[in-house]
Amino acid sequence: MQINPIILPSWLTSKCVFQQGVELKIEGIAAPSATVTLEIVKDPTDGRKVSKLDTDYGVILSREATTSSKGKFSFTIPPYKASGDAYTFTFKCLTDQTVLTDIRCGDVWVFLGSDFLSIPMKEANATKAPLKRKVMNFLRFFSPSRSGLEEGEEAYPADDKTHFKNAEWIKVTETARLAEVSSSAFAFAYRLSDQISYPVGIVDLSYNDSTILNWIAPFAMDRVEALKDVVDSMGLYLDREAYEKLLWIDQRKKKVVELKEEFEKTKEIGDIDIGMQDELKMLQGKDPDDIKPLDIDFPTSGDSSLNETKGHKENISFSSASQLDFNMIPEKKENPGKLSEEDEKKYIKLKFRMSILYRTKLVPLKNLAVRGFCFSPDKGELLFERYDLFLMGLLTTLAEVFEPKEVFDEQVMPSILFVTMHPDDVDFDNPYSVLEFNENFTAFTKLLSMPSGIVSMHDMLLPDKTISFILGLRLATIALGTHFSPKMSKSSPEPNDIEIAGNKRIIKFSNLGSGLNLPDAGVDITGFAIAGEDRIFYPAHAKSLYGMCVMVWRDDIEEPQSITYGFTPFPHDATLKNGEDLPILPFRFDRDPAYFAPDLSFTRCDSLQFVGKKTPDSEFELLEIYRTFKGKGIISQDNIHKLTGSASLRIRYETDKSLYGFEPCLEYASLFSPIEIYGRSKIQLSVFNPDQKKKKLIVEDFGEAEIKQQLTWQTITLDYSEDGPIRLNSLRIYIEDKERNGEIYIDAINFI
Repeated sequence: MQINPIILPSWLTSKCVFQQGVELKIEGIAAPSATVTLEIVKDPTDGRKVSKLDTDYGVILSREATTSSKGKFSFTIPPYKASGDAYTFTFKCLTDQTVLTDIRCGDVWVFLGSDFLSIPMKEANATKAPLKRKVMNFLRFFSPSRSGLEEGEEAYPADDKTHFKNAEWIKVTETARLAEVSSSAFAFAYRLSDQISYPVGIVDLSYNDSTILNWIAPFAMDRVEALKDVVDSMGLYLDREAYEKLLWIDQRKKKVVELKEEFEKTKEIGDIDIGMQDELKMLQGKDPDDIKPLDIDFPTSGDSSLNETKGHKENISFSSASQLDFNMIPEKKENPGKLSEEDEKKYIKLKFRMSILYRTKLVPLKNLAVRGFCFSPDKGELLFERYDLFLMGLLTTLAEVFEPKEVFDEQVMPSILFVTMHPDDVDFDNPYSVLEFNENFTAFTKLLSMPSGIVSMHDMLLPDKTISFILGLRLATIALGTHFSPKMSKSSPEPNDIEIAGNKRIIKFSNLGSGLNLPDAGVDITGFAIAGEDRIFYPAHAKSLYGMCVMVWRDDIEEPQSITYGFTPFPHDATLKNGEDLPILPFRFDRDPAYFAPDLSFTRCDSLQFVGKKTPDSEFELLEIYRTFKGKGIISQDNIHKLTGSASLRIRYETDKSLYGFEPCLEYASLFSPIEIYGRSKIQLSVFNPDQKKKKLIVEDFGEAEIKQQLTWQTITLDYSEDGPIRLNSLRIYIEDKERNGEIYIDAINFI
């Protein structure tokens, strides 16, 4: 029996990819005070014959080291160039030998964080494109347990895990295991390898039920003292003693649940275990002599320290047994198994526990050399004040775990690529919080000395199993721009310059690559809003200039003061992209107080559907913009007979008592009705009367006016009947027509 086997880093296994262009540091354990040898053999995989005199192949490295009294040893491997050739690493110590085969030299990327990056292949659909066999052979994935808990582990330990139990690198031919790999990571690796023509390895660590706090190491808290203060003020800082107390609480809660389930089963069969009942009551802090029926529940605590810190209405952070009676049992000794109210208040949900994924998923990867990182935030991180400090803590952690730590050549400096928070994470009590979060996220990337980029997802609203793949492709695009092709985008495009031309503003963008992607250059670009001196934003006209910049204006604003793009909680009409399919990041030119433009997409009259949410908890879906509420009508688009935009509304109707009525649907949750329109007191509609009959236009809360019997577009303006800003819970529009049937065109609804 071998007493002292050679123990290597978890990331160094057969089929692995190691980082090209930098030194490789290998630390291991073997027999104490013994000699360890390392031999590296390189073989071509294309089947060609190699001369024995060719020093690029065969045995290319032989090293030996002496282990310490505790058996520790280390090797430093010189940098190698990326290639598809196969490496074999052989370690020997006394009678023990470990041989690692089918190793490749290429680029290594680490995926961590939450949300779309963690969706596995089995739950996603790839975009329809043929896959190249050569590229597939270049891909390798290292995907430990998603949660960080491996077989036999029930709780996150207080100590660092130094090695994974079962994780190893896999190839695409291992389809069962590949199904568990992140779909974004797969798309990223494939696109990257297809462009650079050498191996790409992905360390797939992302976990959907995690926050950035899980990944930050305790030492990073000590180095970024301001971060420690913030975390401590939220009641989330955990030293070892506090964490072990949480583990004890976990055990008590688990025991209560298990006993409750077991006791309920015994009641069903009529075999009540009195001892079990008493034990259950004691765990609840109740008097065993109390004969009240058992009714155990674990509702979410409303008085957690995190909720108090943020004043947040949604109890997303802590579970609690606050409904249970945990008072002292009268005239009896305190039950040592029960939880005090103070314990309950300090109980922290797993996704908000500091460092648990650092200990279980990052520490075993120590000294792994990488090309870069991809990180995606979780909705729970909206609660974190000074998010820049959390990002600094994350980068401090990654810099300590991964190599290279010292960089003398910018070409090998690791990069970090971020994903913005998705609009589906919007908090309806604070709808602009995601936008502000993404603003701060973007601003942080500009302060980094290491290469960085950010990818937006605001244009991918509808549920689609290809979203995670598309995200991976977008990340690969900016990875290529960052490390390989200066002409490609290094991030989602952002405004970087502006020119003034009368009342128009011409916006230029960074990272445009091949320019703006415009299916029809003559059509208005949607999503822009503009404000004058009153700081009230209103939807703006926007046109592309030469496919490289955008001109923005409103005819009724002579001196524009500020511009926004996609700056609404659900920016369904902000679809502008560059030629590499990277969406323009939503932005605002300043952060001065303002009334931001509500969703008035119904006023354009050039579409019958939009992407929104019926309720706060429903998924995004295509929703009808208009409906008939009186009489009968067919509402359609007319792309030829229009006044502005790409279409007008053509309405063929049948009246009910001389009236036909239609309205935009304003009750959807994503519209945040009532819609308030500040600084406006009139409504203006453009109308075309094709059958030249005598008609009247009536707009509820605005008044009525005759529609002329003429074959030209006519503009009708009506005054708002109430005081204060225009406030719309509904906008009912009637056509009065003495004839039973008729037709009308509506376009360019405007508030002035």
